[in-house]
Amino acid sequence: MKKHTGLLTLSLMLVTPALAGGAGAPAAPRPAAACKSIAQIVMTDPNFSTLATAVEAAGLSQTLMGGQYTVFAPTNAAFAKLPSDALAAALNDPALLRSILLYHVVPGKVTAKQVMGMSSAKTAQGGSVLINVMGGKVMIDNATVTKADVMACNGIVHVVDTVLMPAMAAAPAPAPATVTVTTPAPAPAPVSTAPAATDIMAIPAMPVGMTGTTTTTTTTADTTATTTDMAASNTVYDLIVSDERFSTLRDLLSDAGLTDLLINNEFTVFAPTNDAFAAVDPDTLALIASDPDTLKAVLTYHVVQGKVTADQVAAASQLRSEQGASLNFKLDGTTQMVNEAMVDGAGMEASNGFIYAINQVLLPPDLVLPTAPAAETTTTATTTIVTLPAAQSGTNITEVLAQPQFSTLLSLVQKAGLVDALMAGDVTIFAPTNDAFAKVPQATLDMLMADTDKLKQVLLFHVVTGRVIDEALNVTQLRSMEGSSIDLMVDGTGYMVGVRGADGIVGGMVSSRADAGNSVIYPIDSVLIPPTLK
Repeated sequence: MKKHTGLLTLSLMLVTPALAGGAGAPAAPRPAAACKSIAQIVMTDPNFSTLATAVEAAGLSQTLMGGQYTVFAPTNAAFAKLPSDALAAALNDPALLRSILLYHVVPGKVTAKQVMGMSSAKTAQGGSVLINVMGGKVMIDNATVTKADVMACNGIVHVVDTVLMPAMAAAPAPAPATVTVTTPAPAPAPVSTAPAATDIMAIPAMPVGMTGTTTTTTTTADTTATTTDMAASNTVYDLIVSDERFSTLRDLLSDAGLTDLLINNEFTVFAPTNDAFAAVDPDTLALIASDPDTLKAVLTYHVVQGKVTADQVAAASQLRSEQGASLNFKLDGTTQMVNEAMVDGAGMEASNGFIYAINQVLLPPDLVLPTAPAAETTTTATTTIVTLPAAQSGTNITEVLAQPQFSTLLSLVQKAGLVDALMAGDVTIFAPTNDAFAKVPQATLDMLMADTDKLKQVLLFHVVTGRVIDEALNVTQLRSMEGSSIDLMVDGTGYMVGVRGADGIVGGMVSSRADAGNSVIYPIDSVLIPPTLK
């Protein structure tokens, strides 16, 4: 999984904000009833604390105080999907950071209803985002809208689960402003009162300048985090986000809508590692992840109310989980057991709880798995969902591409210097086989071998950021890392991907899927040529 084994369909929620105030108000004004600007919404919502830090670092706070804008706002969990070095580099490059953030902003007020009637939108950055709608799910490029129509005085906020990347930022290039810089230069003088953020783990969970529930406007409060603020940032959820052993758990918590639960309450989490999730039967895990109620039940079975210390864990025989069923505890020699799972190492203390790493995923004793689809295709009123058979998977991208059928592709990826870029985060690769490259005219191959920039352009046209599987393939377009759009269309028992022309899509056929760790690879039978290739 992707960190996701199965993508969950998230409904676009149309929210009508309540109007505050009313007749008979006392003579004294009540400023609390006033609407908030987009900047204030971002700064005062703990789910947007990373975005708030980025907005201040890019000097966009005042911009989002006025004007009329629509913002597709990534949550903390969305930023957590980015490689830490990429995010740190962006936070230290104001020009690049400003470009990325403005790619999330559309001038004017665009409601959810209007968004659903559009195929693209021009951003304040200058590029255009793609918009796809399937049933109640709205995709902005490769991000899903999880909450819509958060009304502001000066516009509208739509919440998204993935950071949007303009082509210049998504595609690795030798230009100075790149998100793949491994040793970022010292940041220039900050353009706002917020400190430069070189370490993403230092970003507070609550926006800078907030203490408790009161927002202060003094310079000291805006630039200096108090001891209480720093302690509040070290929540159970923050520790899960900061530890790459738990990246699968982190994303499943986001899918299940449990992040707020672990930020705002005291809990102890027995946290399965990525290896624990990898050991679960893939079909079983896919069924769990496909149903929100089942996923929530499994995840909350790993959670116990309160801050349970290691001594209390060792002394316990049973503790009731947040899901409702009990967890059994025993010592096997010096090893602490939770049901049949072993606790790996010492517990980690957070401001609101403890985390204990475990080597198995725990399943509630009363768990009933959803029924697997009986047919290869599922037809709804608006679309046909194709179930692709599994191909030979691997623990990472290079292991899958090391298979004989991908030897040409692997050699070209290595020649273009893209191995590290593809391994840095979760991606989806439409991977041409050796037979696909055999169809390409020799003159074209010679041209690509002689021009590294054009070779990168072609290869990155086959790559999409994020793990795109199952229903997420049922869109008309995906944004490639090269910057151009990849067109998709259901074709029998598979998908056609490529460039749409008058006679249909010219490209390759997707008929199977291979997992590559948290990324996914689709073998295709043709090489895709980006429409921008000159």
